[in-house]
Amino acid sequence: MKLSGNTILITGGATGIGLAMAKALIHFDNRVLICGRRQEKLDEAKQQHPDVICFCCDVASADSRRQLIDSIIHQNLIPNILINNAAIMRTYDLATGGELDLARVEADLMTNFLAPVALIEQLLPLMKQQSDPAVINVTSPGGVVPVANVPIYCACKAALNSYTKSLRLQLGNVVEIIELYPPAVDTAMMDPVDIHKVSTDQFGRDFMKLLKKGGDSLWVGDSKYLKWINRIMPGLAHRLVNNKARMAHSDHP
Repeated sequence: MKLSGNTILITGGATGIGLAMAKALIHFDNRVLICGRRQEKLDEAKQQHPDVICFCCDVASADSRRQLIDSIIHQNLIPNILINNAAIMRTYDLATGGELDLARVEADLMTNFLAPVALIEQLLPLMKQQSDPAVINVTSPGGVVPVANVPIYCACKAALNSYTKSLRLQLGNVVEIIELYPPAVDTAMMDPVDIHKVSTDQFGRDFMKLLKKGGDSLWVGDSKYLKWINRIMPGLAHRLVNNKARMAHSDHP
């Protein structure tokens, strides 16, 4: 993927690692569009980084996605790079039985898996007309080694991992398909998790280093250690993750 001169759309780009990626990519002379569902967070991001172009969009809503794409086309801001980053991570108690809120599960599934699939489907014809098109799907080490308390999030990331591989095989060299595995980052979504976390600035630096190196599968920072432990000793990887990542039950959005 080329590092500069792109038009890049980042979902969930107003906060957390989405904003960290936006900040890093702006410094490489890219035009960066971010979308998020909370206008106040978009306003804060715009105040901090005036060069970002903001769109209020709930990617889980088909109508909102359509409005986003219509606005991008109308303003002649068609991206050649899409970064699917928006996500929800919530805890679930699966041991009780009979109490699982399926509406809540469906909402998580829509944001974490179906929305990226839908955005790729809708934007792909437009992106193919641009130079150097690429899709970056932000999955998670939790999609490979699941964290027990966030089973729906991890299952969605596992599904996105598989989908990304299929997408790459079908598209061949037409569109570059990249999968990004972030480490634990000190963001609001990760507040309830008792585990070592890196700062968003450190994540942004590590992210750009890996983009420079290139590759289809980018394990950022400490996440690469889990990759190798899981490959050699998967049982140990699962024990390490679930012993260290203690999460309080939370409905954090």
